[in-house]
Amino acid sequence: MLLPESMSLHSVSWRVHCSAVDDVEVIEAAMSQLSSGKTQINKEKSKSHHGAPQTLLEIKENSKKEAKQSLRSLGESVLNQIMENGLDSQIDEDKVFHIRLSLSSFVAGNLRLAEGVDRKSAVKGRFKIESYPGQDPREVLLELIKKSV
Repeated sequence: MLLPESMSLHSVSWRVHCSAVDDVEVIEAAMSQLSSGKTQINKEKSKSHHGAPQTLLEIKENSKKEAKQSLRSLGESVLNQIMENGLDSQIDEDKVFHIRLSLSSFVAGNLRLAEGVDRKSAVKGRFKIESYPGQDPREVLLELIKKSV
């Protein structure tokens, strides 16, 4: 299926839940690699269900151009792994593609998908896919990924 050139992503958000023992500044600095550089990282301090202090770091990119750039910033290795793993379980009924990156690798400057125990403490991404009736969101995302590698 050929997609119109305008097919894209509506937006992207990245978030990390940091515990009291995490180095928030290091994680915040690493998060800048996923954004356009113009977007502010929102920082919200709160308490966990059990009362421990935590900080939520979040980036929201609401332009199509910035969302596509964020997808490309994942790099060829991660994008190829996403294609190999399949997209069926990663896209929800609201046409949102969910991804988790390993937090420990992320702060070391290496982007890789979170697997196993890494999924608990991860950088969580949500890409809103632009697709319309009659279009399969998986095919739209797959074409975008193929164009990015």
